[in-house]
Amino acid sequence: MADPIRIGAVSYLNTRPLVHGLEKQPTEGGFELSYAAPADLADRMIAGELDLALLPVIELARLPELEVVPGLGIVTSGASRSVLLVSRKPLEQVDSVALDPESRTSNALARVLFSKVWRRQPSFETGSRSLTESLERCDAAVRIGDKALFDPLPDGAHATDLGSAWTEQTQLPFVFAVWAARPGVVTRDLYQRLHDSRRQGKKNIEQISRDYSWQGRSYPEIAQAYLTRNIIFRLGSSEINAMKLFFRVAAEIGVIDKAPPIRLAVTRWTECHATAAALRDTH
Repeated sequence: MADPIRIGAVSYLNTRPLVHGLEKQPTEGGFELSYAAPADLADRMIAGELDLALLPVIELARLPELEVVPGLGIVTSGASRSVLLVSRKPLEQVDSVALDPESRTSNALARVLFSKVWRRQPSFETGSRSLTESLERCDAAVRIGDKALFDPLPDGAHATDLGSAWTEQTQLPFVFAVWAARPGVVTRDLYQRLHDSRRQGKKNIEQISRDYSWQGRSYPEIAQAYLTRNIIFRLGSSEINAMKLFFRVAAEIGVIDKAPPIRLAVTRWTECHATAAALRDTH
């Protein structure tokens, strides 16, 4: 029997529609599914612990050999609601920023926006998971994931949505995460399973929102609005173009050494190939 495919996903609400179907068949499906914070997934891939991961896109700079599964991602086009810069000062007065210890992509996005959009060069340091502690040390803090979505802001603080800031400037979506695999891992069967999982998730958004809890509490109305209005699970041509732009600018300002290639796992069978074959057969 072949070894199971080891799959890692981010432990946030926004991954649930993508992994919903996978969770229904984790053992007999020929794979093992586990969860980690975004910043930990690339480390696990580098350590050889994963074959496929819902990887924050900035990690492709460290792992440029990975192949991206077409069609699926965690994307926003406008407000993200879960990737924020929280501050008690106006942006033009921010001189220091605490970066979210769970993030690398969102931290890189904040650096890009400060440099290219807000035209400021604050100092950056690793912050605390506690927003209060981060804001005691720095003028602003990057805040991502469920804690950004569900936790109220401290008194006197306000939030700038980084997804909104990117789209307003570029007129492009922003891609936060993609399914990325070691070369040769993505087969026709795995591609279909990942897409089937997303389709099942889309059909069950209401249940996912109702069942999901954050620190022991459920917020079904917030969760459902977020998953249906803010998060897009598509990875098409405009999203690929947005990734290329993000990588190019991140490299320009020194966040990454150079823009990585985006290697799509299209050398094996995908639904696009199936459609093309069906069209050929009818002529």
